Amino acid sequence: MTKTLLLIHGIGCGGEVWTVMRRYLEGAGWTCIAPTLFPEKRVKENPPPDLSNLSFQDYVDDMAARCQAIRDETGEAPAVIGHSMGGLIAQCLAEKGLVSKAVFLTPAQPKDCAKVSLSIAFTFANVILSQKRDKSYKIWKTGFNWGVLNCVPKSKHDEIYRLALYDSGRVYGDITDGVEIETRAIKIPTLTIAASHDRATPAAAVRKVAAKYAAAPVPGDFIEYPDNAHWIVDEPGTKEVAGDIINWLEGEDNVA
Repeated sequence: MTKTLLLIHGIGCGGEVWTVMRRYLEGAGWTCIAPTLFPEKRVKENPPPDLSNLSFQDYVDDMAARCQAIRDETGEAPAVIGHSMGGLIAQCLAEKGLVSKAVFLTPAQPKDCAKVSLSIAFTFANVILSQKRDKSYKIWKTGFNWGVLNCVPKSKHDEIYRLALYDSGRVYGDITDGVEIETRAIKIPTLTIAASHDRATPAAAVRKVAAKYAAAPVPGDFIEYPDNAHWIVDEPGTKEVAGDIINWLEGEDNVA
């Protein structure tokens, strides 16, 4: 069984979001690889004009190449955990058969699972109100604090937001338009995780993702955490979430 994990961050974030959860995963013997997508373009301030040229497919292709590199080095496909937008990328990698197991952690949804929500609209209001594919955007601080960090102690909000990165408007548009994933192509074990207080990827939508993959050739599993929200990677209770993920990854029933 592979012990290599590819950790994929969400929109507006970098690989450092995994710092807390990675500690628990590595403590259980997993080798964790947590890259930042296009770090030379996705920056904190003054993004280059060509950032807006990047598409969601570019993000997927970058992580697909990373999966292949891991396989070339270790002889095995990695397992993957994707958070938020990274959860949608992870679904694409699972569809392509590039990973051995996949955890979709409060994931963005594919096209057939998307739900309209006022909480999403407020969280990403600065993007939605002016969205253009040829621009780049950083989620506004008010929306980030309210919609992403609502279960994180307020004393940590500024520290976390200082790490926020710009993303391509084209990527935002691609996700809004919807990404299609063929359920019948998911032939590996999957675990979808929702958080009841999530305002950025609401639990009602994530439950639809879980139902989609419950109907896959290898039926997916589902856990919902009643006391967590979108920043489940570093909230009160993250240790328990990480423990459940480790138990699932190492369960005999989940060997692809």
